[in-house]
Amino acid sequence: MDDVEDIRVMLRHMIEKEGHTIVAEAANGIEAVEKFREHRPDVTIMDIDMPFKTGVEAAREIRELAQSSRIVFCSGGFSKHETPPAELRTGPSSLLRKPFLPSQLYQELCAC
Repeated sequence: MDDVEDIRVMLRHMIEKEGHTIVAEAANGIEAVEKFREHRPDVTIMDIDMPFKTGVEAAREIRELAQSSRIVFCSGGFSKHETPPAELRTGPSSLLRKPFLPSQLYQELCAC
């Protein structure tokens, strides 16, 4: 889930290259929650800076739907929104700082 289409295309390529399946994409936080509700993915990759609803706000709603949902947050490091709070980064979730290497993303995908 990222508001920048080029980032979504890059992520899709990296994820599918490793044999994973993309079940949905979203360009904003509202869509992210809707797509999660519809598809219930094993892992959600969530940008922090997104329009209409931040990735943090969307993740809180996703956690209400599925407490054990794995969320990999992505942040450019200079996010204008809050960094995901500790309760959203623990357990089945983590944080990647952009730019990240494909190997870092693969490690997070395999951690689930």
